Amino acid sequence: MMPSEEKLTLLNVGNTRVHLYDSLPDGTIIKRAVFETSAFPDSSVKWMDCSRHFAAASVVPRVTKRLSELGVFVVSPEMTFPFSVKTLDLSTVGADRLANAARLTEGKLPAVCIDFGTAVTFEFVTEDGEFAGGAILPGRMLLRHALHDYTAQLPLLDLTDAVPAMPGRNTCDAMRIGTDLAAIGAVREILFSLEKQYPPDSLRKVACGGDRHFFLNHLDLEDGGDDFTLHGIRKIWECNS
Repeated sequence: MMPSEEKLTLLNVGNTRVHLYDSLPDGTIIKRAVFETSAFPDSSVKWMDCSRHFAAASVVPRVTKRLSELGVFVVSPEMTFPFSVKTLDLSTVGADRLANAARLTEGKLPAVCIDFGTAVTFEFVTEDGEFAGGAILPGRMLLRHALHDYTAQLPLLDLTDAVPAMPGRNTCDAMRIGTDLAAIGAVREILFSLEKQYPPDSLRKVACGGDRHFFLNHLDLEDGGDDFTLHGIRKIWECNS
């Protein structure tokens, strides 16, 4: 354990929100604040505390640049990781996916993380600890935006926990059925293609991200919790400190 870990703050910068947590010596991660990504970081940088170390994963170039200028440890492909890499092109892999793969190495392998956010990403780590790649598809809100943004009359719908019964009795229900079942089906099919490579029940499947609860109701996945990616950020920070 790093001596200064008691003064470590973790940031997970997504396309929609920034999650800021404090990391404690016993491994506990405590939530401090959530910011809208569009407004982060503000010019006064009120969230910073000079007595602490900061480690971040960011998928937003504007924020990544600003955090680097402020001296924050920002996960990047050039760092040392707790996983090996053989054929994967790390230069194209987002920091959140690197953190997810790092977190997977702390549990049973082989394993795949499915991160349900604005996009749905898959990070796969083999039984010998190799981050071998994954998959990326639109999240439920992006699917809704696609229907709204590229048609003349279809509305933009909020996310809901339940999928209406088939057949949809109105346009909104039909859209919810189409987008939600498409997302569930895509995730199920990708997992099926990966599971075929291993004996039954040998692949660990972990869900994380803000929209994971919807998918946990429809798919057999382990709940990685709200701090899954944050633990991965801390793991990478430890590997480079």
